[in-house]
Amino acid sequence: MSRKMQFQCPAKVNLFLEVTGKRPDGYHKLATIFAKINLYDVLDMTSDQSGEIKFESEFEGNDDNLVARAAKAFFKEFRIGQGVTIKLTKRIPVGAGLGGGSSDAAGTLMGLAKLYDIELTKPRRLRLHRLATKLGADVPFFLQPGNFYLGTGIGDKLKEIQVKHSLPYMILAYPNIHVSTPDSYKALTLPDRKERLTRLSQLNRLLLSLKNGRPVEDWAPLLFNRLEQAHLPALEHVARARSILERLGLKGVRMSGSGSSVFGFVGSHAEGERALKRLQGYPWQVFLTSCHG
Repeated sequence: MSRKMQFQCPAKVNLFLEVTGKRPDGYHKLATIFAKINLYDVLDMTSDQSGEIKFESEFEGNDDNLVARAAKAFFKEFRIGQGVTIKLTKRIPVGAGLGGGSSDAAGTLMGLAKLYDIELTKPRRLRLHRLATKLGADVPFFLQPGNFYLGTGIGDKLKEIQVKHSLPYMILAYPNIHVSTPDSYKALTLPDRKERLTRLSQLNRLLLSLKNGRPVEDWAPLLFNRLEQAHLPALEHVARARSILERLGLKGVRMSGSGSSVFGFVGSHAEGERALKRLQGYPWQVFLTSCHG
């Protein structure tokens, strides 16, 4: 007998991102704040007895491939003898620094566990975490139940941040420019030790402000993304988008991840609606959203 379930996969923004070094294997070491936001891809899963993994999606690209890899890894790890059809509905822009592919992969792992009634005991959660790490540096974050995390290592060492109050509404603008994460890191000049220490001190002040529930005016100037300084032509579009959002009065305007999405905070839902209308003339995808509260 077949079973069905639906799983929502949230996007994320990076409220802070400093590159603290580079490992011998080529991966960059980070200090970042991940925040889940209310923008989702959707996975629909249906089990069957075919023993095969089947996919349906109007989108063809790396995010779809990550779902396939996650499903195959899960079936092998937990020795699933049944089959499944997975339909991916994309709503998170691709190549936008919003973690859509990583979230889809994590959602696949967690969704399949629910579909096949696999209780996620602590040892099984550790097995899922190992699978997630192999799939991508951001995938472990999306396995976590909380909404805000400090990420170190390559972003896979996670510590939950208890944010005292919900953050304000956010405008998210994607300029429809795909940015390759590896290219972004390759085009970045690593900061020297003094600069890194200064930024990490800034990160500590930001964490304290969020934990204490300070107003956005207090912590917005502390937001930061080192990857905005990568030498890539695409980042000219990011700089333009940032400038436009700042002129509209948004606070804490920054690029998310390796881009090219840009976000900023507004004082109310009504203010966000007004900003959306003023951005309609630009060739962008624009959303009024919020961080998970």
